[in-house]
Amino acid sequence: MIAIFSNYLNQSEYKLIRKFARFALNKLVRTSRQKKARITICISSQEEIKQKESDSNFRMHEAWCVYKGTDSNSYKQFEIVLNVKRINRRAKKQIVQFKNLLTDLGHEMVHVSQYLNSEMFDYVNGDVRYRGVVYDSSHYNDEEKYFFSPWEVAAYGMEKGLYTLFCKQYSKNYE
Repeated sequence: MIAIFSNYLNQSEYKLIRKFARFALNKLVRTSRQKKARITICISSQEEIKQKESDSNFRMHEAWCVYKGTDSNSYKQFEIVLNVKRINRRAKKQIVQFKNLLTDLGHEMVHVSQYLNSEMFDYVNGDVRYRGVVYDSSHYNDEEKYFFSPWEVAAYGMEKGLYTLFCKQYSKNYE
């Protein structure tokens, strides 16, 4: 299930974001694993984000994904927060208006897939296990470690590709 919350989108924009999120999931995760996920996507203003989260990484990267664990029905829960300022309302085509936001969403959907595919696991102390290797929590505070952490390399490596493939497949619908 994918739920989208925002005070800044119209119906066709919700539809575009949902379609992109589903497209990314289909590229990255088997359907049987997708069914065990609940993904909430929040598109918020900078002011709303500051009230909700004081994480400096968000201000630097414009988006984040939080794995919130498994609920009582065994669904893995995720929250993705995106910054509404990443929408370029000056562009003529909707797909171009949403390029930055969808690229950010693609990046965060890669992280969702890493959890759903059991490639990634967070420890309470902040450490991360990725593909069987444990990394200490310093990757959150050290910019070099952050950018060279293998889960971020994977996400940055796929974000533009997901957007490009989506455009090729769906752009006629969003002109």
